Amino acid sequence: MISSIHREEKPLLYILLAFRCHKLQMVNATTSKPNPLSGHDDASWMVLLITLAILGGFQWADPFHIAPDGILMPAMFILSLALAAAFYRRRRSDRKIVAMCVGLQQMTLFSAAGAILSYMVAAQGGAFWDARIAGWDHALGLDWIAYLDWLNRHALFAGLLKLAYMTIIPQMAMLIIVLGLGDRLAALRTAILGAMIAGLTVILLSGVMPAVAAYAHFGLHPADYPNLRPAASLVHMRDLLALRSGELRVLSIDKLEGIITFPSYHAALAIVFGWGFLKAPQAPARWAGVGFAALTLAATPIDGGHYFSDVLAGCAIAALSLLSARRLIYLRLWSGAWTQGARPLPA
Repeated sequence: MISSIHREEKPLLYILLAFRCHKLQMVNATTSKPNPLSGHDDASWMVLLITLAILGGFQWADPFHIAPDGILMPAMFILSLALAAAFYRRRRSDRKIVAMCVGLQQMTLFSAAGAILSYMVAAQGGAFWDARIAGWDHALGLDWIAYLDWLNRHALFAGLLKLAYMTIIPQMAMLIIVLGLGDRLAALRTAILGAMIAGLTVILLSGVMPAVAAYAHFGLHPADYPNLRPAASLVHMRDLLALRSGELRVLSIDKLEGIITFPSYHAALAIVFGWGFLKAPQAPARWAGVGFAALTLAATPIDGGHYFSDVLAGCAIAALSLLSARRLIYLRLWSGAWTQGARPLPA
């Protein structure tokens, strides 16, 4: 999800979602009328349009070359979801499958646009805020180095945290499937919209308060934490510095790294997904999802190299985004079957 999600996760996402979409098409769809209490997709599409408009403004002011080869796979996936949604909207009316396909489509579009936008924002430069953000941690009595040392001595638990951190995209896919099949469509749309509002907020704030993250700021190397293999420690530095120097001007979606430090988008997604899984009707899925979200939150400082203040800011943004999304999903910005999610078949 946007550039805070690392490219190693993307093949797993495509395999998982392709498999699940195939399984969903084998299910006998049930004909049902749209439920107005389930909300609408209008606001989510509007956030996507706003994101694309901001991206277009940055591209007009400071053009980058977008490599076409990295767009092919996401574009094919988005097209397949659009076709599936159209089929289950018009031919075999099933609002649950339509909502799942549209949700996956929106998150894929936002991930691609947000990843590019985060690089364009980072290229604008500005003084790094690491000393101030680390100072906020100190003022709160939070010791990032001590947490790193503790996890280095408890490598087994650290490995579990890393697993949760690396599966943030599969968590998103499973949340959409669980809420969709469970007919919790209002919660599904709230989670999707909340994740996008939080993502756009995080991207824009990262340009105002850029940072290199904890590992680089504290001058750490793998020898300082021999029992750990963080998911993201210094891998983002090459792209971040190349953007600020002007050396990196060609962007390929499948090669973008997570370059956002403050606020943490992983932390924001953990809160959004945890909230979403609490709405799941099945207890095993509910508590497994909440557990993975909690582990992701605990992993974010070390596996993402985020200061504790990054995590707290991401949590606050997620909470505000969810509060906004719970109201915005009921807005009707335009009319038609596209936003209704399904249309009853003629008798």
